[in-house]
Amino acid sequence: MDENNYGNQQEHNHENCFLCKHPVMKHVLIGILTFLGAFAAFYVVTDWHYKRMLDPFVQMRKMDNMMMKEARQAEWNAKKEILKGDWLEHKASEIVHIEKSDDAYKIIINLKPFDNDEKNVEVTTDGNKLTVNAAGETRKRNKNAIIRFSQSFIFPEEANLSEISKFKDGDKYFIVVPLKED
Repeated sequence: MDENNYGNQQEHNHENCFLCKHPVMKHVLIGILTFLGAFAAFYVVTDWHYKRMLDPFVQMRKMDNMMMKEARQAEWNAKKEILKGDWLEHKASEIVHIEKSDDAYKIIINLKPFDNDEKNVEVTTDGNKLTVNAAGETRKRNKNAIIRFSQSFIFPEEANLSEISKFKDGDKYFIVVPLKED
């Protein structure tokens, strides 16, 4: 049986090959076939891409994702602003706070941010409104920073703003607004 299989085989003869006799033509044809294969692959991938890009369902998903991302960013920014407002309110309460007793209002100002100098604090009155303006210079991380603070307080008619008293005790500056006696 093996004899039948080997008897029918023919040997390949390179002397009759057209491309073997013309090597330039062989390289040109290989180049053209390579170019056509690359073009076909590029065309298929581009076609898939454009079909996917123009698919309305894909576009709707992209828009949903973008809107969700923007909503998360807006929510984060809102939380950050709320936290910033809370932080500023906390910082302001560290600088100035007010207490009411039976006979007077006490406004207590922390002088540490204002160079521990009561001269950096200005107190003005206008009717039943008391305004505290303060400024100071601090040095943090080799940078000079100027701190300015201004807050107004409106007192009821029972407060006597014409007889306010001011004094310093340590690093606290006290402004006492007495109440009118009936």
